[in-house]
Amino acid sequence: TALTALQAFELLHPKAGETVFISGGTGSLGAMAIPVAKSFGLTVITSGNGASEERVRKLGADQFIDYKKEDYADVLSDVDYVLDTLGDRELPKEFGILKRGGSLVSLRGLPNGEFAARSDMSFIKRMMFKMAGRKYDKMAAAKGQKYFFIFVHEDGAGLERISEIFKDAPLEASVDEVFSLDDVNKAMKKVASGGSKGKTILKIS
Repeated sequence: TALTALQAFELLHPKAGETVFISGGTGSLGAMAIPVAKSFGLTVITSGNGASEERVRKLGADQFIDYKKEDYADVLSDVDYVLDTLGDRELPKEFGILKRGGSLVSLRGLPNGEFAARSDMSFIKRMMFKMAGRKYDKMAAAKGQKYFFIFVHEDGAGLERISEIFKDAPLEASVDEVFSLDDVNKAMKKVASGGSKGKTILKIS
């Protein structure tokens, strides 16, 4: 998860002092992405359930927005970067808070032509992904923004950097809830309902 966050920020080429909004930062990705973002010198804004505010602030979040009390789209504007962890339903609002010329990288949207080219895919696959991600590319083009899709890949050097980032900080897995294997359907419904504070665990005895 930390490697996914690192590769997302490396794709953005951020500069110290710039601002990133991490959507749904109270989940397991946020627990890794916030410290990684701080290692780049970024100002970090995130949103989520207010019950997790103290935890994510300890991780380094500079500003927290409780989604039950206010909509981040109403209070944010002109952020330099967005790290999307929520996908299609939130992307229009995320592009809305992004500054003109800013960049958004998504873990939950659809791959586009840029992703296919970056992954050195065949011409046919590039055309297919270009069509698949056209909606998001069009959203980005309206304000001269950039849309990236990321899928984590193996990276030994990246893992070494991760170990340095977390060298002096506790690296803890964010666990939301533990279910027995008999309750697998309840676990799936829990994941589908959203609002997770971390990973959902199935315990096999």
